[in-house]
Amino acid sequence: MPTLLFERENQFVNKTRKYKILLDDEVVSEIKNGERKEVDVQPGTYTVKLKIDWCESKEISIKVSEGDVLHFQCGSRLKGWKVFQATASMDKIDEFVYLDKVK
Repeated sequence: MPTLLFERENQFVNKTRKYKILLDDEVVSEIKNGERKEVDVQPGTYTVKLKIDWCESKEISIKVSEGDVLHFQCGSRLKGWKVFQATASMDKIDEFVYLDKVK
């Protein structure tokens, strides 16, 4: 069975909040700050994204086959002084919440 592996950075931004993991616009799991989460899926083609309230990451199209393990890194791009721009970034895709495919 294919596995999607998500690793979320340990960050101040959204520290107490969980990100929803969406597969084809359906919530399949949630990931906490600093957490590593595995989601098993059936072989096939999917779109993956993260969401918290109205903020969301970019959408990534994937195709998985039996035995595949796809690795994703997630968190917020608001680091350092950018934390002070949080309200201006909430309506931007892949800024307040990001998702990058690693493998």
